[in-house]
Amino acid sequence: MNETKRKPIGRPKGTGTQRVYDRVRDMILHLEIAPGANLDEASLEREFGVSRTPVREALIRLASEGLITLLPNRGARVTPIDVSDLSELFESLELTQRATLRWCAKRRPDEALRELRALADDFARAAEARDYERMGEANQAFHQKIGEASGNKYFAQLYNSLLTISLRVARMVFAHSQQDPGDQARYYAGVIREHEAMIVAIEAGDAEAAETLGRDHVALFRSRVVAYVEHSLADEVAIGE
Repeated sequence: MNETKRKPIGRPKGTGTQRVYDRVRDMILHLEIAPGANLDEASLEREFGVSRTPVREALIRLASEGLITLLPNRGARVTPIDVSDLSELFESLELTQRATLRWCAKRRPDEALRELRALADDFARAAEARDYERMGEANQAFHQKIGEASGNKYFAQLYNSLLTISLRVARMVFAHSQQDPGDQARYYAGVIREHEAMIVAIEAGDAEAAETLGRDHVALFRSRVVAYVEHSLADEVAIGE
């Protein structure tokens, strides 16, 4: 079925691109498309019933976020999650998070504060329900709002791209982690406490406290990833006894 038959008359221009972008991005973030997998443009055209142009435009947007790598005349490849890159990711995430929180506390936009509290509550409800998908989305939305409220759109864009990469890492950890449920509960409780503390620091205009929380928050996330990497079931196997 061609694109004209799939779309009602008067559908806004660019909707095809947005559809492809939203769905492919969602599949990458939810690991439905594995890291390192190839994306074939012709297959995407058939799947979404669109021409080559919307598919190419969507892939270019995804490449700008670091989610895929464009291949000459071959489509694209989903960017692998490379353990060797994690230290650089944490360094970059910490610096951008400290800066955006500091600037947000300096500027204290009233509307953003109301939205931050709602997003923090959404994360807390998702954590209570152990809804990992919603947790990831709510957490990213919370931090994106801080980036927007920092008052520096260029830095906010950089921060958002790092948040997207971090979300992929978090999804990998949540999908495969076998940590003790009690440890998981303590981790989520820590995230909730730090979200609340960030809001309080921003409301008070305490830039120093906000920046410190930015550092601590990345450290908490790093500890979760390290625990996943270090987890081993080898100790549970008795060999030669």
